[in-house]
Amino acid sequence: MPEVWRRLLAAHVADRMGRCVACRTSSGSGSRWPCSLHRIAREAERLYGLRLGQAVGGE
Repeated sequence: MPEVWRRLLAAHVADRMGRCVACRTSSGSGSRWPCSLHRIAREAERLYGLRLGQAVGGE
């Protein structure tokens, strides 16, 4: 589901303090970037790329 990891990567970006914008709490602090959701989305993107490579290679 590429649309999911693309949206996660677009939302979970670092602010100027190195914190994830999307993971910000009500107190204003957020998880250190890259947050766990960003790492998971990046891995999904990597796996998606591998599958496309296999399809193009005919495997």
